[in-house]
Amino acid sequence: MRRLYESRALEYDDTDPHAPKRRNEDDPGPRSIDWDAASHAILPRRLRQHAITVDVETTRDRYARDAPVEFRVTFRNRLPFPVTVPTSSPVPWTWSLDGLDEASHVASHPSDAGLFEFGRAERKRFSRRWTQRIRQDARTWTPAETGEHTLGVRINTPEGWDDALAAETTFYIE
Repeated sequence: MRRLYESRALEYDDTDPHAPKRRNEDDPGPRSIDWDAASHAILPRRLRQHAITVDVETTRDRYARDAPVEFRVTFRNRLPFPVTVPTSSPVPWTWSLDGLDEASHVASHPSDAGLFEFGRAERKRFSRRWTQRIRQDARTWTPAETGEHTLGVRINTPEGWDDALAAETTFYIE
């Protein structure tokens, strides 16, 4: 009985057609599929925008004045294969307070496009804190008014995508 190392089965020879081929590290092989590229090419935009769910929730319904408002954002891919959503900036998602992006009158998002990528059935969670201040300009912040406020979250998609990639919740400042 020949041992494995005596059989020369582990030797590679590019000139011998019967010797095992060397595996190229850059080539994943004929059986693997790049699902990120395939799902982006195969899945129509209409399905991609409905494959991702967006949820936002605050830790409480009522906040004392000047108490930080903590909120959680969850994005989830409902499909069993990866989904890529194009974004209108490198920032994949943004939040707004009563229609003001990141509670600011000052625009801060660059105009370069990007991608928000989700693996198979992937869930992405983020936590943020708002200090109940609204930015008026580069140096001026004003306190938020008491009353009901709407906190919205959306994926930073280009124009033409519907609002399926957005969610909002309300809370009250006393």
